[in-house]
Amino acid sequence: MPGRGTKAVHGDAPQGDPRDGPITEPIVRASTFRFASTASLIEASQGSTGFYTRYGHPNFDVVEAKFAALHGAEGAVLFASGMGALAGVFQAFLRAGDRVVLQRDIYGGTRALLAELQERWGVDVTWVATGDLDALAAALPGARLFMAESPTNPLLKVIDLAATSERCREAGVLFVLDATFDGPLGCTPLAFGVDLVVESATKSLGGHSDLLGGLVAGAAGPCDELRRARKLYGAVPDPETAWLLDRGMRTLPARIARQNATALDLARRLDADPRADAVRHPALASHPQGALIQRQAASCDGHGGGSLIAFRCAAGSAAAIRFCDRLRLVAHAPSLGGVESLVSLPLLTSHAPFSAEERAQAGITDDLVRLSIGQEDADDLWADIDAALR
Repeated sequence: MPGRGTKAVHGDAPQGDPRDGPITEPIVRASTFRFASTASLIEASQGSTGFYTRYGHPNFDVVEAKFAALHGAEGAVLFASGMGALAGVFQAFLRAGDRVVLQRDIYGGTRALLAELQERWGVDVTWVATGDLDALAAALPGARLFMAESPTNPLLKVIDLAATSERCREAGVLFVLDATFDGPLGCTPLAFGVDLVVESATKSLGGHSDLLGGLVAGAAGPCDELRRARKLYGAVPDPETAWLLDRGMRTLPARIARQNATALDLARRLDADPRADAVRHPALASHPQGALIQRQAASCDGHGGGSLIAFRCAAGSAAAIRFCDRLRLVAHAPSLGGVESLVSLPLLTSHAPFSAEERAQAGITDDLVRLSIGQEDADDLWADIDAALR
C-alpha cells in the first residue's frame, strides 16, 4: 500500500498519472458545461461532475479523491467551509424531531448550529461527558446521530474511537467525528469504525490561511446523501478554492511533520517553565491519555501529536491577555493549521458562545491560552513566547 505522502500528492492514483499534460490539475473556471447532444446532457445530469458546478466539478473530484484516499474511505464530499460540511451532515441525515447525542467538549460553532436546529427543526440534543462510554451507551438508544470531536478544542482530549464506534453500532446510531485537530495524518478514524469523518479544510489541509473549505469522508452510500444535500442547499466552493486546497494537500506531510516536531519542542519547554501551568499537547508524557493516543495514531507514519498547545498562564487571566498582546512573531488570530503560528484565548474565540457555567464544565478558564504552531524555527518562536511571558 502506498504511504500517506504518496497519497497526499497522487490521491487515488498511487502509481502516478501516465497521461500527457500538465503536472498539476488545471483550474476549470466554469459554472456550467456544454454538451454535443441531448443524450450526453441527460447522461451527465445523472452524475455529480461535468454538468453544473453546484452538482459537482472536476476540481472538486481531485480533492475528494485525495481526501478519501488519505482516510481509506470509499468517498468524500467537499463543502464551502468546515461549518458547511457539518451543516451538510445534519441536512442529509437529520429530520424534524430527531435526537442527537452530542459530546460535551465540542466546537462552539457545532454547538451553535445544533442550538439552531433545536429551535427550527425541533431536534432534541442529549449531552454526554467526553469519553464516558457508560453515559454514551445509556443515551444512544433512539437517537439518530452521535457527534463527537477528537482531539478536542482546545484541551486536546481524545476519545476511544473503537469503543465508541462499538456502542454506536450496537444502538444503530450514525457516528460522526470532527477530526480537524488530528487530520488524516494523525489518525484514521474510519479504521476504528467511525461512520463519517469531518474536517475543516480551512486548517491544516489548506495550510496557508488563504481559503475556506470542509470535507466529509465515509462509505459510498452516505457520501451520495451528502452530495444530494450539497446540491440542494448549494454549499459549494469556488473551483479555484478547490485547486488551492489540492495544492495545500500536496505538501501536507512535510508541513505536518515540521509543525508537530516544533510544537512538541515548545510544549516541553513550556511544561518545564513555572510561568505556564497545565500544559497540554498530545505527545507530552504528562498527557493523561497518552497510551490511547499512541494506539490510535500507530498506523499514521509517525505524524501524530499535532501542532496545537494549550496552557494556563500561571499569573492569571490578565497575564494571559498581556501575553497575547505582547507576542510579535506569533500572530494574535483565530484558526489554526497554517504556516504562521497563531495565538488565541478560547474564552474569546472558540468558546465565546458558552456561558460561564458551560465554560467551567468544559475546563475553559479565563487564563487559558491556545497556540497553533506554524513553520517558523523553534528557537525564534520560543524567544517570542519567552519575551511575552516575561
